[in-house]
Amino acid sequence: MSVFLVLSLTACTTERKVYVNRPIPANLLSDCLPNLPPKLMTFGYSLRYNEHLLNIIEKCNADKRAIKEIANE
Repeated sequence: MSVFLVLSLTACTTERKVYVNRPIPANLLSDCLPNLPPKLMTFGYSLRYNEHLLNIIEKCNADKRAIKEIANE
């Protein structure tokens, strides 16, 4: 009896999901590699290097947002 009830409840929806496989551009899938730090680093250069690393993280996050937008279209 409960199987009939479950089957009848699943048939009540009129919503239909269509999945479309969209290719993701290769530039969004490429690795975000920072430049290697120098062996000897001054304090001033370390500040610039930290800024460089933060820019790499921002780029990777932007790529992830773009991939999510493609997936949600």
